[in-house]
Amino acid sequence: MSSPNHDDISGVPPQPLGGRQRTLLAIVALSVGAVSICGIIYQLIVGTVSTYLLGNSTFQFSMTIGLFMSAYGLGAFLSTRIKTRLVDVFVLTEILVGLVGGLSAFALFYLYAIGGFFEIGRVVLILTLGTLVGLEMPLLIRISEELRQDLRLSVGQMMGVDYLGALIGGVAFPLLLLPIFGIMGSSLLIGLFNVLVALVMLQVFRPMLTRARAMLTLGALALALLGGALIVNRPIERLVERELYEDPIVFMEQTPYQKIVMSRRNDDIRLFLDGSLQFSARDEYRYHEALVHPAASRLQTIERVLVLGGGDGLALRELGHYESIAHITMVDLDPAMTRLGREHPMLRELNDQAFEKRPVDVLNVDAFNFVREFETRDEPPFDLIIIDLPDPHHESLAKLYSVTFYVSLQALLAPEGLMVAQLGSPFFANRTYWGALATLERAGWQTRPFHANVPSFGEWGFALASPGVVPPAPLRDIKGRFYDSDHDRELFYFPPDLRRRQQVEPNTLMRPVLIDYFRDDWRSWN
Repeated sequence: MSSPNHDDISGVPPQPLGGRQRTLLAIVALSVGAVSICGIIYQLIVGTVSTYLLGNSTFQFSMTIGLFMSAYGLGAFLSTRIKTRLVDVFVLTEILVGLVGGLSAFALFYLYAIGGFFEIGRVVLILTLGTLVGLEMPLLIRISEELRQDLRLSVGQMMGVDYLGALIGGVAFPLLLLPIFGIMGSSLLIGLFNVLVALVMLQVFRPMLTRARAMLTLGALALALLGGALIVNRPIERLVERELYEDPIVFMEQTPYQKIVMSRRNDDIRLFLDGSLQFSARDEYRYHEALVHPAASRLQTIERVLVLGGGDGLALRELGHYESIAHITMVDLDPAMTRLGREHPMLRELNDQAFEKRPVDVLNVDAFNFVREFETRDEPPFDLIIIDLPDPHHESLAKLYSVTFYVSLQALLAPEGLMVAQLGSPFFANRTYWGALATLERAGWQTRPFHANVPSFGEWGFALASPGVVPPAPLRDIKGRFYDSDHDRELFYFPPDLRRRQQVEPNTLMRPVLIDYFRDDWRSWN
């Protein structure tokens, strides 16, 4: 067939399409949608893995998308050098995209586990995958050009399908693929989808192919490799996870919000969220006693408590020392986390079945929205607010350390109440800790910073906060495994190496400086 010239496009009405042409064009259009779906999902997979392993989601997704888009341009440019055998090249490209994209999550996790090659490996992977995906769309447009004369309409239709495919892929990944198949399973499944598209194109356009048998053999091998990997996906995930975690894994779940992993060796149970250690059973009592008792023991009246985070139930366990508590509201975004704390035998033993023994109402909602909407709930304020949230390593968490958030919290606290928050390590993450404290103070809170040594984390920092003066000493006699109200004042002394070392700014929604502080602080140690 000859390609259309400009006269054909602008002045000559297109010839009516035959039945075979319609079928072929429909296949091409569906291929466009498939290419778009896979392309956007590969970007999301690489960005998600990078965020999971390195934190700072804005930086990781910006770099991932920027590199992908540049590679798309390179692929589109290279497509202009392809003059013949368009269908051959497209089928080969689609098979290669399926193989590289399907194995991308495994490759990234493996590179991270062996150490030293993750950054360069990620760049090479993105450029390779992006260039291959960038080849696909121009090739499909030129294939469709050979099938019909009305190119303007054809390109318009194809771009429309392309954008629709991007929407489908963008919605399907977080809502369907990630919760059901996990990151690695999603990668393999989409790789399989790419190879199946290639095989469909191979069969439909077989008369236009010059190396159909070789393509079919390669496609079948790719299908077998990716399909076999998908079947044994769980064991592969566990193999990779073992490289990332020191101890045997006893629980693992990818939720729409985070990757939850529990490991155990002898009596040491450890919980990880997105690769970050949340507690070790051997010393978690130090953290949770420090989180709860310096604040709760200073309250004359303690009946209503709000816990933000803490889905493992360990802070709830410590609240059991206060019999006057009549109601606890726990706000934790991820229902899988609170379900784990409520149902998993190891956690139930560790938290003393806190969800059953304590008067707790669990709300699986975003803490930021809960706080902002509290005044509309027509509920009395809380005597104690406990903030047990992960560190501010990306935007969705940094907003929970912002001036706006801390100002809103004042409406939830009774006049004589207290708030306590974990703020990170004043030793390892000095700017992060003191920046969070400066944010509390900018929001109008009176603060008293304190710290405790938790061997799994090192020196860890907290802060008491009140709209008025923070009570100087405990009013209750509490004796825990770590916390002793008689020695409470020792927690509030900061030796010179834990004091503020550099100038810091408050964290705001518009300028989330804590993300940069957190990244720079920990990068100096890792």
